[in-house]
Amino acid sequence: MHTRNLQTGVMHSSPEVGQLIRSHLDFMNRHGHAVSAQDFAAQTRFFLSDSFHLQMLEGQQTGLAYYLAAAAESFAVEK
Repeated sequence: MHTRNLQTGVMHSSPEVGQLIRSHLDFMNRHGHAVSAQDFAAQTRFFLSDSFHLQMLEGQQTGLAYYLAAAAESFAVEK
């Protein structure tokens, strides 16, 4: 996920963000980490409840953890 999408106001449900997620999931699956859109959405929900991951993402860009979770949920619903 590019922080510039959050910074420039690209909607979390946009096709551009969806393509970034699809590319990420394809990469993960090609490299031995079987992950579905629903798995990824669940993982991003976990990030919101785990202080280490939340701080890591929010340290990159304020709001990134929540943007990522919203984007993953939107992508999972479409799949």
